[in-house]
Amino acid sequence: MVELFVAPTCPNCPAAKDYMAQLLEQYGFNKLVILEEYGWDVEPNYTGWATDETIDRFKWYTDSLGISRHTPDSYFNGLNQSVHHSESSYNNYEAAIDKELAKAPKIDISVSSNVDTTNLTVSINGSIENISSEDLIDLVVGAMIYEDSVYLGSEGKNVNHVVRDIIISEEIINFTSGASQGFFLTSETLSNVHDINNIHIVVYVQIPNGLTKEILQASYVE
Repeated sequence: MVELFVAPTCPNCPAAKDYMAQLLEQYGFNKLVILEEYGWDVEPNYTGWATDETIDRFKWYTDSLGISRHTPDSYFNGLNQSVHHSESSYNNYEAAIDKELAKAPKIDISVSSNVDTTNLTVSINGSIENISSEDLIDLVVGAMIYEDSVYLGSEGKNVNHVVRDIIISEEIINFTSGASQGFFLTSETLSNVHDINNIHIVVYVQIPNGLTKEILQASYVE
């Protein structure tokens, strides 16, 4: 799971987004999910791109590393791998992805969702299974709702993977090898979404209090 933090008028962000689009085409959704999270708005013309959640998440990662916030900034399965703004390149992104894909998975995610196009909400339910040989502790299940095909005037084109809502379960999960755990998540009203038919969902399992805030697994919801 790649989290690419960007800003509406960031001059180096379009190239980073293009690299990520190429990598998604190369790996496919069964190996790679990409979330573009706006770290801030730019007044007065580019408001509504960032949310309180994306701003807080950007701070959460950078404060943990003791670094200042610049865009584009990318994180791979939490803080397992990172490529910061001055290092942004196709090759560096690819190398970080390959390092994470080389690891054996520990979690299997089964999930379904329902989009309420009238009330502009999303409900998600499913289960996670510990497929590793070890006990896993202090996990949370989260989901990100993102929108494709959103016109960004500063880039003069439509952009994808724009995170509109982040949902994190309040339940802390601890389970033994082979155990399963169900979950249910509901979004806030997605009033910032331009086209409800262009939204997509990624569910992930993270260790928020771990040193690297590791994301153990993520799943693109078809």
